[in-house]
Amino acid sequence: MNDNQYPNQQGYPQQGYPQQQYQGQPQQWQNQQYQGQQVPPQQQQWQGQQVPPQQQWQGQWQQQPQQQWAQTPPPSSSGSSVGLVIGLVIGGIFLIVILLGLIIAPALIKYMNKAEQAQQQAHQQAQQQSQQTQTTTGSSSHSDDVTFSDDYFAANNWVGVNDTALIIPESDGTFVWYRDKNDKDGDYYSGEYKLYIGDDAVEYLTTESEVKDSVTEDDIKELEAPEYGATRDNFVCLVLTNNKEVYYGEEHTYEGDDRVTTTLYGYFVNDKQGYKLTLVKYDNPYEFNLSPEEK
Repeated sequence: MNDNQYPNQQGYPQQGYPQQQYQGQPQQWQNQQYQGQQVPPQQQQWQGQQVPPQQQWQGQWQQQPQQQWAQTPPPSSSGSSVGLVIGLVIGGIFLIVILLGLIIAPALIKYMNKAEQAQQQAHQQAQQQSQQTQTTTGSSSHSDDVTFSDDYFAANNWVGVNDTALIIPESDGTFVWYRDKNDKDGDYYSGEYKLYIGDDAVEYLTTESEVKDSVTEDDIKELEAPEYGATRDNFVCLVLTNNKEVYYGEEHTYEGDDRVTTTLYGYFVNDKQGYKLTLVKYDNPYEFNLSPEEK
């Protein structure tokens, strides 16, 4: 073998590689050395002494990033899904609250307005009742404990509230009814009267009066208004029998069966106008309202 064929032959033994093994079996050397029996010097440097840049980069990529990923794993897609679901739920609840507010708010406002109106009406009614009480107290010169009786009736003149009438009763059972209280020389009626109160008035009207066949106790009961004192105890019958009449300046006198008897019935009440005697005649819509006036 020519020694110059392998110029580096003297250098290989210094690295620990047998000369014969290299010279005689180049193919076997090549197969064995690279299969793990012995590694060429260049590969020894790569494995033990110095790693090529590419392998250094691969080692860092294989070790350091894996350690970083183990410490701080990337965000999980399941966490994002949970957050999205929670957001949708909260948004749905908020939307429901808004819709309920839009539905309930108008009804609540309407209810509050009605409540306020009812309160104002109640306040106005209370004021009206207070004013009525004050008017009643101021318009009547009598106490609130007035009891209607024959003596009370005869002790007062009775002045028309809704007309100009004036009735002057006397304790002897006579009366004068002036058509115009301001003109005592004008038209008037005079005669005798009888007064029935309470049960006596009911009995007389339904059993003895000229309208006894037309008025019943049930009819009388329908007229009652306890809030104004129109009760059975204050039911009144005023029976007037005319003996004399002056009508448009002409005087007429009645005797015996020619006398005309008229029964007026109603209640002695106390309302916003004060105490008054409210009387009607059967089958006549006109209502006589007479207020007491001390003589």
